Amino acid sequence: MATLQEMKTVLQAFQSRRLRRDHADLAAEQQYHDIGEFFFEEMYGPRDFAARDEQARRLQQFTHIAPGLNVGDVQNVLELIDLTNKLDEAVANALVAMDAPLDFDEEIYERAYAEADNYDERVRQIELVRHSLYNVYRMAKRPLIGGVLKSTQGLAQTVGMADIHRFLRTGFVAIQSVRDIHRFVETVCVREQDRLDRIYGM
Repeated sequence: MATLQEMKTVLQAFQSRRLRRDHADLAAEQQYHDIGEFFFEEMYGPRDFAARDEQARRLQQFTHIAPGLNVGDVQNVLELIDLTNKLDEAVANALVAMDAPLDFDEEIYERAYAEADNYDERVRQIELVRHSLYNVYRMAKRPLIGGVLKSTQGLAQTVGMADIHRFLRTGFVAIQSVRDIHRFVETVCVREQDRLDRIYGM
């Protein structure tokens, strides 16, 4: 039987591939390629984000010494990180309880997804994705924020905030080529809500 951590790692890889598949048409557009990669890999990628997530909880300490960066700008991202971890663990637990193989298919995945029984939290997750992407977009359009993120890279390393700093810089760079953030965000969120409702039979 797979361990919870093994199942969670496989689950995250599965979900990243699923997101790539379902939103491939958006990512194929030049303006959305980089933000798509950020969404698929940095927000939902199959990697151990423990260090980044722990640093995210201490981000307020860093913003006090990084002029121009406000913890309120990324508050939704921080909540999204915590909620996504919680939801992933719930689905991984359901998969383990079902004695699912590590190479589970989409039918088994969706059954475990429904078994986790957290529809309202899933709706909240989609809303946090919406708010997070809009907030990062607004933050990235500030004239000085790029310079602040670049100049504080060494400082972030010194104070043990390198992972969350890299996450913010990657998001900043990824969003620069986006002209129409509304279409990207709303298309993703509507599709994810439709999928959630289908799985839960709403």
